[in-house]
Amino acid sequence: MTSSNDQSENAFNDACRKILEEDPEAIGVSFKWLDCGCSLICGVSAKGAPLGLLVHVSGQPKKKGHRPPICLKCKRDSGLDRVVWQGIHWPGDESELPDKELRLAIGRIVFGPGYSE
Repeated sequence: MTSSNDQSENAFNDACRKILEEDPEAIGVSFKWLDCGCSLICGVSAKGAPLGLLVHVSGQPKKKGHRPPICLKCKRDSGLDRVVWQGIHWPGDESELPDKELRLAIGRIVFGPGYSE
């Protein structure tokens, strides 16, 4: 049996993969991980521009064959005051990542000047 954390990570990875497949301009996926296990994600271009809509990925465990239940915390608020981790998900392995300078430049456009990896 998988833990709810494993399930939320799998849902997160699946959602990131979908964004990257559907938008050829996306070189990464910006994310804000919330205290409830949910995340808010959006594709990001090489210039740091958001691509597409902000997507909510439920961190709630789903029952086999059903969609994940709605997170009651996220239903009450946007979750932006409950961010515990933020960053950019880069596809591929270490050898396929953009240069660190480019990653940091994009991260600072997306999250502000205090961004670091």
